[in-house]
Amino acid sequence: MSTENVEIVRRSVEAFNRGDEGWVGFFDAEVEFLTPPEFPDDSVYLGHDGIRRGAALWIQSFTEYEWHIDRLIGAPDRVVGLYHHRGRIKDSGAWIERPVGAVYFLHEGKIVRVLSYFSWAEAFEAAALSE
Repeated sequence: MSTENVEIVRRSVEAFNRGDEGWVGFFDAEVEFLTPPEFPDDSVYLGHDGIRRGAALWIQSFTEYEWHIDRLIGAPDRVVGLYHHRGRIKDSGAWIERPVGAVYFLHEGKIVRVLSYFSWAEAFEAAALSE
């Protein structure tokens, strides 16, 4: 099952990067998405409308944005995603580039929960996996 789950996460990220609205279909209708702990408002986005809103809020901060998959690691009911994201901040024009991590929990072929982090180590820790 972990290979299938990795492929689901990969396809969702690839669709998102293409700007394909189909990325939402990889998520359960009741999905729960938690922003990194460093975010000031501890945001939690619920359902398809919630994840669309969360993605739009993030992307509108940039004039250019890239999301690169470095590694996807599968476990029986979860996938750890290790990424680099890079973007030009809208107001300043400055570039930001950093590693980010996420833990995706899946059930019956759908992503049901996502925990996101600004470090790979935190993502591994949250998934109870070791690098």
